[in-house]
Amino acid sequence: MAHLKLETIIHSCNGWDPLKEIIVGDVTGARVPPFNLSMKNFMYANLSDNKIKSLVGSYDKQVIEETNEDLDMLAKTLNDLHIRVYRPEKRVYGWMNYCPRDIFLVLNDTIIETPCVMSERINESFAYKHILNNIDRYGKWIQAPTPQYLEESFNFDDLSKPTLMNEEIMFDAPNVVRMGKTLLYQISNSGNLKGYEWLCQTFPEYDIHIANHYSGAHFDTTVIPLRPGLVLLNGHRCSKDNYPEIFKKWDKIFFTDIIGQYSENSAIASSVIGLNILSINEKTVMVDKNQTPLIKELKKYNIDSIPMSLRHAKTLGGGFHCVTLDLHREGKLEQYDF
Repeated sequence: MAHLKLETIIHSCNGWDPLKEIIVGDVTGARVPPFNLSMKNFMYANLSDNKIKSLVGSYDKQVIEETNEDLDMLAKTLNDLHIRVYRPEKRVYGWMNYCPRDIFLVLNDTIIETPCVMSERINESFAYKHILNNIDRYGKWIQAPTPQYLEESFNFDDLSKPTLMNEEIMFDAPNVVRMGKTLLYQISNSGNLKGYEWLCQTFPEYDIHIANHYSGAHFDTTVIPLRPGLVLLNGHRCSKDNYPEIFKKWDKIFFTDIIGQYSENSAIASSVIGLNILSINEKTVMVDKNQTPLIKELKKYNIDSIPMSLRHAKTLGGGFHCVTLDLHREGKLEQYDF
């Protein structure tokens, strides 16, 4: 594991350049947080308030223990690949420390604490301060405006549309897909137009495009760029007639053969969590070991898979991309051809 006296390098411009430094989450102390409108919006928008309240509390001991076993194995495997691995504190300051990808967005040499859509996550970044306090002299660390989580920020009258309103700046980091100087921003239950506008104003050097292909939460099980010119698309949400137009010139893999996964009755994610993969480089990805059709499909494009296990990814709402945060990848900030 990483020795924290060394400087932490912040430099990552996309999701496919060779990986050098990464955070792997921890699920100690995870629980379904107390009920409020922001957690309903993010976790269980389709359930009744009484049903949600009945789910509040700690996750099953087996879920916690097995997930930490899987995360420890993930960290070891990355370390064996000569990738520097960081871990959060065991202490929980927010919802849980399982998904660092949700609360931090890395753009080139800047790490942003995002204005997460769930109020329970306001202080979740505290578990990572010991890592970020060691950022090298070239890295930047900023925080987006903290939401007030106003009652009018959420509306559940029509679940076919985003339940997150446009009252205040709010977005989770996985609503943003990074491709060098081009970003794709998803309007959904986990990111609103004000969040997009804040990014545009704060980072005018980027070309930021809006997507609104489904009203659910994060975008990293829908659009997964694998390398310049090749993107993996969730075929349940995208089709040849309906995909982000920015990828018109790219080769597209519309994938639907996703293997279902066991989950508790409080599952946050759907079965498409199987598409939540982590790229080590352009030729290697980490994939759930049960997703054999996906592994075979990626091989057609000369992409090898490292099969791994996250037994409770669906229950906890995070696959291999969610439970990690790449801090440092090789490469430079480029403008790709679209």
